[in-house]
Amino acid sequence: MKTRKEYSERRLLDALKSNMESAKAYLDDDEKMEGLFQDFEKKLAQIPKIGSKASDLAVLCSMVRAYAKKQYTDISIATILLSIAALIYVVNPMDIVPDFMLGVGQIDDAAAIVLVLQMIQMDLNKYKKWQEANGKR
Repeated sequence: MKTRKEYSERRLLDALKSNMESAKAYLDDDEKMEGLFQDFEKKLAQIPKIGSKASDLAVLCSMVRAYAKKQYTDISIATILLSIAALIYVVNPMDIVPDFMLGVGQIDDAAAIVLVLQMIQMDLNKYKKWQEANGKR
């Protein structure tokens, strides 16, 4: 029998997976991508603190921007699409727990971000090293 945590993570992963096709469309459209970043930044104000992952969130956004601008491409497309899918999930007000459910609706957004950050931590660390080596940080 699955634990509640395993069930919740599975639902989040399923929701993120369903955003992967949309993520491809965002990646191919600079204007759409920039709009996503703007919407995401507005939404962050509503999400509870995500602790030590906050700095990694900024790195994730920077990495996706650098990839979209073809400045940093030494990363798997899966990591980029998963990152964009997470941004889409957070921006979407009608995800697993709708955002109009104050408090709870933002907790699932935070959980999705933390889950993705954990999944791509090695890629984030590699990107940070690239930033430092190229004077981007």
